[in-house]
Amino acid sequence: MARGRYVFAFSIYLPVILALLLIAAPNSNGQLQTLRLAIPQKGLFDTTLPTLMADKKGFLREEGIQAEIFWTSGGAETVRVVTAGSADIGLATGTESVVTAFMKGSPVKIVSAEITGSPDLFWIVRADSPYKTIKDLDGKSVGYSRAGSSTHMIIQLATEHYKIKPNLVAVGGVPDSFTAVMTKQVDAGWSSPPNFLDRIEKGEIRIVFKAAELETTKDVTLRVNFANAVFYEKNARLVRGFVRALKKVLDYMYNNPRETIAFFAEVNKFPLSMAEAGFKFFPKESLVLSPLSRVDFSVDLALKLKMITKAPTPEELKKLIAVE
Repeated sequence: MARGRYVFAFSIYLPVILALLLIAAPNSNGQLQTLRLAIPQKGLFDTTLPTLMADKKGFLREEGIQAEIFWTSGGAETVRVVTAGSADIGLATGTESVVTAFMKGSPVKIVSAEITGSPDLFWIVRADSPYKTIKDLDGKSVGYSRAGSSTHMIIQLATEHYKIKPNLVAVGGVPDSFTAVMTKQVDAGWSSPPNFLDRIEKGEIRIVFKAAELETTKDVTLRVNFANAVFYEKNARLVRGFVRALKKVLDYMYNNPRETIAFFAEVNKFPLSMAEAGFKFFPKESLVLSPLSRVDFSVDLALKLKMITKAPTPEELKKLIAVE
């Protein structure tokens, strides 16, 4: 009688046990599956470090994943790499850009939030520049990374908020932005910590605007991680495994700040003091992977900027978003 109860109980829990084993294990051949990732702005804390540390600490391997990374300059470039099928997942891309791609028929699916609010981005000018605040940049040239990026979105929101009309210029990544500012190709350029905090301290450049000053975006998921929808439909388990690995590593990074700061410095080959200063810009709550907050804001922004001509229906949003 007792033996029968044990057999019955085992038969009930066997499917659960097998499911857990499948989630944590490599494929049926015992091999890791390659996941191709498009990651913008190599070296930045939130875009780069979680994936590299997840690989270093074995969290990707636990999910049966081997990462193959394609570095991009952000925005539309990341979207193109993923929608063309050259990468399976794109990281840290402006929410409105992914919504736009979806509404134009591209195969995309949002799989997690990436950053909520914008604690990181700021705009700089040369130390000898006459411009002291963002209001002084009316009619001047201001750099952002790429069309459709979060830097593009933030600077457009800022121009609307402060009622100015600068000439917006795509300058590429952080090093390109700095070069454009110092050679006077643009009057102001973007950056992200800890890049150039040391030059600010030395008095070579000044900050004229911080994205964190925009109150309207504090509760908005400004960047998301997204997958090629065709790939997702065939490999949802693998994509969910990657998101789980990111969650594990974010918990680990903030529970072990000294190790995280040291790795941040190692990846970028800059001093620990710079890495520590950069780390302070990113509170853990800004990097939560769920929920996806204020998608309506990103939709309204895409409409306002004429990136899309109509808002997605609730049914279309359900198809677009797969955030657990």
